[in-house]
Amino acid sequence: MAKLTDTIAAAGAKLGLSSTRAGLVFGLKDGYPVQLAARRTNNHEAVVEIIRYDDAARDQAVCQAIQASAKAGGIKARQLKVGDGLVVYEHPRRLFGSLRADAVAAELEALLRAVKDAAPARPASCRLCRSSTGAEPMLLNGVVDRVCPSCVERLQHEAKITARQYESLPMNMPLAVLVAAILAVVSAAVWAAILIGTNRMYWAIAIGIGAVIGWGTTRAAGKGGLPVQVTGGLFTIASVLLGQVFFIAWLANEYAESHGRHIDWNGFAAAVPDLLWESGADTLFALGGGLLGAWYAIRKASKPRIEVSVERVEKKAA
Repeated sequence: MAKLTDTIAAAGAKLGLSSTRAGLVFGLKDGYPVQLAARRTNNHEAVVEIIRYDDAARDQAVCQAIQASAKAGGIKARQLKVGDGLVVYEHPRRLFGSLRADAVAAELEALLRAVKDAAPARPASCRLCRSSTGAEPMLLNGVVDRVCPSCVERLQHEAKITARQYESLPMNMPLAVLVAAILAVVSAAVWAAILIGTNRMYWAIAIGIGAVIGWGTTRAAGKGGLPVQVTGGLFTIASVLLGQVFFIAWLANEYAESHGRHIDWNGFAAAVPDLLWESGADTLFALGGGLLGAWYAIRKASKPRIEVSVERVEKKAA
């Protein structure tokens, strides 16, 4: 990410923006709060460009104006989101490629020109109460904004109340375990079916299993938290390994039928640990996928972050 943070810093300097930390710059550009931020998800890196125009009624007009100028500016519609008075454009860094600071700065300026045509800049004030004390740009939960200290205090107070209400929700662990078990068995059948059909194991399937089990377990429990995370993670690992057992059972049954024999399924069940051990690398690969899927299940079952964070650029003393 080092090269990408350098690109962000250089582009920010060209645009006259300030920084509170590496990989992020923000400030006012032609009266609009704007932001550049480096984002990394797994192996995917991108520069996120944000423009706030604070007029949700102009969302459609802004979107149309950007799309109309998209070809000239090289802007791709699938990477663009417009809503609630905010433009968010994600410019991915291609594999083994790089992003030039001047190109990033030019792209933001192209977006800004389109926004200007559709939504005039609002007076410098708090977005929520229109107080002049909120005229300076800042980051609210990581997104450029203009909110006065009084409104920030109110939002933080409301977030604390919401967090307490979430904590007070009951957690239905018996139902969560039941749902996790059902989803694990169904997912194991899916893992085995894909393995039978393709003769390949895909960690992407394990990730999907983890996401589904984590989501379903959390919904059944009524909220996220450590007990739900542990349940989702363990059942995800069990699901992938059970899928491997289903595949081995299918192979054994195919072999037995081809030789006019029948499987003693009770004996097969007793031999499962030995069969998994003898599968060696295949079992290890499945286990690796299960652990990766468990990580996604744990993320899905975590408590939501209910907070209001604020970052401001400190003014230097004269």
